Amino acid sequence: MHATWNAKSNGKTLQKAAVQYTSKPTIVYANVSATSNHYKMWVEGKNNYIQMKGTNSDHWFKTTAKAGTYSSFIQSLNGNLLTPFIPLHKQFKVKRNGNNYALIYKGNNKKVWNAIVSNAAVTTLIGIDIDDVKPINTEIQVDVNKNYNVNDVKIASSYKDDGQKKNLTMNVDQIDQIKKLSIPSTVKKNSVDLGKIGKK
Repeated sequence: MHATWNAKSNGKTLQKAAVQYTSKPTIVYANVSATSNHYKMWVEGKNNYIQMKGTNSDHWFKTTAKAGTYSSFIQSLNGNLLTPFIPLHKQFKVKRNGNNYALIYKGNNKKVWNAIVSNAAVTTLIGIDIDDVKPINTEIQVDVNKNYNVNDVKIASSYKDDGQKKNLTMNVDQIDQIKKLSIPSTVKKNSVDLGKIGKK
């Protein structure tokens, strides 16, 4: 799948990101920009490759995730996009869209907000602490085909975080359409393995 999100406050972008993901094999590519930094990251198996832009160097660094951290990250990525919303299905309206269907929600239910950010991979990348957030308004549209497979998900939400009003838009598309994703060989070859630094 492919996902993008944009977090704003007072019209200024706090963070924007684009992520691509394939499951067989599991490969993730993220390009994340925030007010204080910009990084690119590849995940393949237990190996992470990260490049922090705006530092003195544009080197790629390699780390290896611990087994528990890796498995929880992959489990959250492989979960069904709609699973967190199943207990809240009565909050959604269903509209026919040709041969397809649109599931639509509008409101400020805290449980719906928690379902949006319950994905550990998403909250880690976006950096949202859901305990301190008060939802103001959320709009969700999930487009499914006639076989009830998800085509795309669109989310637009406004919320208060640390007393500031913020807006988050998130789109998930290209579901089951990305045939192949691979880490460029230059990234693998030229990355500095942080696990080997200082070891003899």
